[in-house]
Amino acid sequence: MSSERPDGFDEISHLRPVPPKDSDLPPLRSRPEGKTKPEPAFGFWMAVLWCVLYLIVTQFLALIFCGIPIIFVFMAIEVANNGQGMLNDPAKQKEWVQGDDGRLMMLTVLIASHLVGVLFGWIMIRWRIGRQWKRRMALTRWPSITHWVLILIGFPALLGVSSAVEQPIMKYVPSVQDLLNRANIDFEWPGIEAVEPLLKKTPFLLAFFAVAILPAVNEEFWCRGFLGRGLAGRYPMWAVMLMTSFLFGAIHLEPRQGLWAMFFGAAIYATYVATRSLWAAMFIHFVNNGLAVLHSSDQIGWPLLQPISDLLERSPLEFVSASSLLLAAVGYALYQTRCKLISPDDGLVWEPPGVSSVELPPPGSGTIVTHDPLSPLSVSLVVVGAVAFGLVLTFA
Repeated sequence: MSSERPDGFDEISHLRPVPPKDSDLPPLRSRPEGKTKPEPAFGFWMAVLWCVLYLIVTQFLALIFCGIPIIFVFMAIEVANNGQGMLNDPAKQKEWVQGDDGRLMMLTVLIASHLVGVLFGWIMIRWRIGRQWKRRMALTRWPSITHWVLILIGFPALLGVSSAVEQPIMKYVPSVQDLLNRANIDFEWPGIEAVEPLLKKTPFLLAFFAVAILPAVNEEFWCRGFLGRGLAGRYPMWAVMLMTSFLFGAIHLEPRQGLWAMFFGAAIYATYVATRSLWAAMFIHFVNNGLAVLHSSDQIGWPLLQPISDLLERSPLEFVSASSLLLAAVGYALYQTRCKLISPDDGLVWEPPGVSSVELPPPGSGTIVTHDPLSPLSVSLVVVGAVAFGLVLTFA
């Protein structure tokens, strides 16, 4: 049995008796009178309003106060170097935006947007959750070795299934640009297709920071951390998973990307709950985006995702079946070894407030986070799934 005891915290609450025997609870310290912070639980429609505010801040206010000054600086440099001919020629403006300097400008604007999102999310988390926000969002616990191994084994299968899900979405779901064209609105929407050119030609480290690192922090803090904790105060885990995944997709604004993100977000949230660690959620998000940068960058030249595309074209049934089998096996193993709270002294067990919170126990509560070892059934299923997946990769 794997266990961890968090430290550095001093808040105790929500204790429940554990049979069959009683034991003395260690002396507990409570908050001084008048400093109790209300639990930040909210319903689904309140979460929707929070996301609207998030989009206003990260898209519109960030554009006004960060994006426009960045664009002005880049264009001023271009005018200083090559004259003012571009300012009055839309064709030259478009050509410049699609060139190296324009792509670098857009990537810088994207970085600014994510930095504003991180700052806004932290302010909301600090305000609504309190000074112990790291513990309450399960950011102070590193996943166990067992869970790290399961995540690494299951990630290729998650990529395979998500890629299979993406294909019909891209084929049948209209993009924002499609909807604008059907409505005869003459406006060019920078959809998901605009991201790949940014990754191909811009400096690799800058693209990696903008697309892999910042979104993993920004969006996981907001969706799994802030929204997940608030909704978990009122709803069971499965409902919170559906709600946060829907909102995770919605904040991407692009229907195609959003529908795919809903599926991916559900897997991230399930892992977050099973491991009781926000680091696991951020890691999956980071690796997924990081692989996309490595795959697309001309500077690196590693088409890491190409085998998945080839297998989906060459042997779709075998590849999707093997990916689904491995993903299901890892999912079952994570469920079987999901983290739980126990008292090693058979005393009182601390419970987090709300319905399905993954908050970590405070010190002095006599409660630790632990999980069961992998059962023979879980090991067998994961081995069978991994072998099937490997055979398909090798021979399909």
